[in-house]
Order: sequence, then structure tokens, then C-alpha cells
Amino acid sequence: MKRASLIILMVLLLPVAGLLAQSRAEKQNDFTIELGGKCILYSLSYQRMVGEMFGLEIGASFLGGSVDGDGGGIIFLSGGGRFYFMKKNASPTLSGGLVYITDATDAGPLSGSGVYFYANPGFEFRQSSGFVVRGGVYFLIKNGFFVWPGIQLGIAF
Repeated sequence: MKRASLIILMVLLLPVAGLLAQSRAEKQNDFTIELGGKCILYSLSYQRMVGEMFGLEIGASFLGGSVDGDGGGIIFLSGGGRFYFMKKNASPTLSGGLVYITDATDAGPLSGSGVYFYANPGFEFRQSSGFVVRGGVYFLIKNGFFVWPGIQLGIAF
């Protein structure tokens, strides 16, 4: 009876052991695509860990379009940092930085060109295989603030 209980307990707890691995230390780079988030619609981002608890991130997004017959688009360039509260693969995070918009727009809450700031309390889950999922709420700050959700999917290497 005790042996069967022990085997059942091990089978139930074995998947949880993957949450305790420290793949951020092993795989310090990741590449993600974000839906929503700091660049409004989508962005492609690269993050490099600068220690076990802090990473630096850069990203870009392009929204094409035409305004009154003029061909053009808007490029978003972002940069910032992300702090991890735990050394485990599943950790709450806090990130922040700035986004540069290359062209003026009257659409959306961040009209005009220039720079705006973002803050993002969120959560990350990183599998030891390298799959990364992040989610959170962005506070976009430019002449007031706008709240916008974001989710990132990617691969660590």
C-alpha cells in the first residue's frame, strides 16, 4: 500500500519538477512574437538575460498603410528591461521601457510621432525545452496612459 502511494505521488509531482528548473540561466536568449502589447498590434522581440533575474529586450513592429494617397507606414522600435521575481521557470515579472514611433498618426490612443513609455506587470512560463509564454497588461504612457493587454510566444536558445 505504501509503495503504491509513493509511486502515485511521484507520478503526480513529476510534471511540477519542470517548474523548478532554471532554464533562464541555461538559455539566456529568447525570440518572441507579441500580440497586442507595447506596439499596439504586434511586435517581434529579442531578449538577452544579463543575470538570472534581469533581461534586456529590443523589439520592432511595422504597420503599413496609406494616408490620403501617400504610401507609408509606421515603424515601432522598442527597448527596455524585464525583472523576474523568482529564479524558477514560472515567475511574475515587471518590465518597462520606451517605444519610438517613426511617423505621425491620428489613429489610436498614441497619436502623433515620438516616444512613449510602457510598464508591464506580467507572468512568464519557460519550459526547459525552450518554449516561452509571457502575458501581462501594458500601461502605455504618453499624455496620460492607456491600458492594453499583450501575450508573447517564443523560443529560448
